Amino acid sequence: MRFIKNIKTLHYKELFLYGIYGSYIFITSFATIIDFFIQNYIDAFVDFISVVLVVFVFKNYLKHKNQELASIYIFWISSSIVFIFIIKNEFNIGVIFTLLIPLVAFILLSTKKIIQHVSLYFVILTLIFVFGYLKYDTHPLLYDPKPMSAYIIATMFVLAFGFFYHTVIEHYYQELEEANRQKTFLLKEIHHRVKNNLNIIASLLGLQKFETNSQEVHKLIDQNRLRLQSIAMAHEILYKQDNLEHIAFDNYVSKLSTYILEIDSHSNTISLKIDIMKINLSIESVIQFGIIINELMTNSIKYAFEDRDGEIIITLIKTKNGYQFKYYDNGKGFDIEKCEHGFGHNIIEMSIEQLGGILSVKNENGLSYIIDFKELV
Repeated sequence: MRFIKNIKTLHYKELFLYGIYGSYIFITSFATIIDFFIQNYIDAFVDFISVVLVVFVFKNYLKHKNQELASIYIFWISSSIVFIFIIKNEFNIGVIFTLLIPLVAFILLSTKKIIQHVSLYFVILTLIFVFGYLKYDTHPLLYDPKPMSAYIIATMFVLAFGFFYHTVIEHYYQELEEANRQKTFLLKEIHHRVKNNLNIIASLLGLQKFETNSQEVHKLIDQNRLRLQSIAMAHEILYKQDNLEHIAFDNYVSKLSTYILEIDSHSNTISLKIDIMKINLSIESVIQFGIIINELMTNSIKYAFEDRDGEIIITLIKTKNGYQFKYYDNGKGFDIEKCEHGFGHNIIEMSIEQLGGILSVKNENGLSYIIDFKELV
């Protein structure tokens, strides 16, 4: 699954290059084995040497990521092998492979490199055909005008398709790629500005604390600032990563829970354990989880431990029926009936409803909030 995700992130040229190298190594290795078993040792040796060269070049490409150089190498290694087999096997059906190799250049190389390398390729191929014409005076391909004209027409068709692809399709693809880059930039900028605006609102709320000495008002302001920060943090993570659709949930929970502990003056007596499975969630789901975690943690820090050491555990696991999120603290617990109509509890229930979860609360040996989900997106 991770391999498939990595493949999806590749640029199409890089993906094509991977395919060319992989196909060449697999097919030529198979040809080497076949040639060896039919005792065609010279062809087997040539195939084996080419596979070794291609593997070496591919490993070098993976290390240095020089796509143009890797494209040129595979172009000329495959060309050289085809040229060798054309001459050795006296212009048999393998000649047809000469039509395919230029397509590699048209897809992978720049216009300047295409002109240089494809021109040199056809100069060498022409010299090989002249050599065959002089050596094999009765060869059906070289002397019969019908197969030779068909070969020339097919070559012209391949060249025409190659130039059409490179000049037209490639041009439109580059336009789409540029539009996608602009879209990505704008989305990042939106998330960045949303994060900044939320932080500004949080700062304004902080300034309002100076207008009153009421500790109750201070508490309400701090709670709302934390709620804004939990939302802003999700936008900040999206802004800093390439994937603008999903957020690594374990990373978000770790950052948010650590932040909540750090801003509380008594949090140094509380240990935090997080065991979140590897899963990527949409920003909508992450924000709802952030609201839930923020409400539960602030309540635990302020009311659960009464200035004694405490422990908070946050987990998300895969179950037979879906997923289970669990929040636990080993504090004194609370009277559920008194709190179920409170503002914080209502926020938690609203967020759980948005996520499509089912809540169960256990108030034994501490407090446990257990939320079961059929699916998470």
